[in-house]
Amino acid sequence: DSNFIGDGAGYQATGASGSNFFGSSAGYSATNAYNSNFIGVMAGNSATNATYSNFFGYFAGSSATNATYSNFFGSYAGSSATNAPYSNFFGNGAGNNATYANNSNFVGPNAGYNATNASYSNFIGQSAGQNATNAPNSNFIGISAGQSATNASSSNFIGISAGQSATNATYSNFFGSTAGQSATNASYSNFSGTN
Repeated sequence: DSNFIGDGAGYQATGASGSNFFGSSAGYSATNAYNSNFIGVMAGNSATNATYSNFFGYFAGSSATNATYSNFFGSYAGSSATNAPYSNFFGNGAGNNATYANNSNFVGPNAGYNATNASYSNFIGQSAGQNATNAPNSNFIGISAGQSATNASSSNFIGISAGQSATNATYSNFFGSTAGQSATNASYSNFSGTN
């Protein structure tokens, strides 16, 4: 009851019943990916434990692991993502190579790209949360908000480049363009306005 359309689509896939893999090598060698939709060239290629998921776009969800009930839309969205179940990555490169980003929403080109330990977080805007490390339960909203932030859990960075490259800024609120940019040892802080 599965549909595989495209050169190599669904080839060597196991545990993929009830799935639709459309596109060249879509779902190729996918494992435990039943009731899923992988649409696009290499979408879901070599994905593992990606049941009830939707990967739409060139290389979307390719080599993703433990990404059940997830939606990855855009070129390379969620590609090589690890431990990202119940997540939504929308935009080219969104969530690409993200690790421990379960129950998260990354929206925008490269939002959450290469993010590590960013579960239950919302990164919205181009490059928001890109390369962020140890930023669970956080909200980074705006272009480059929280980009390369480290140890910024349970924080809210809202504005262009707000909290960008911030270090040790847990439980902090940075509101405004460049607010808290490159801040160091700023836990439990509130910065508002332009830098």
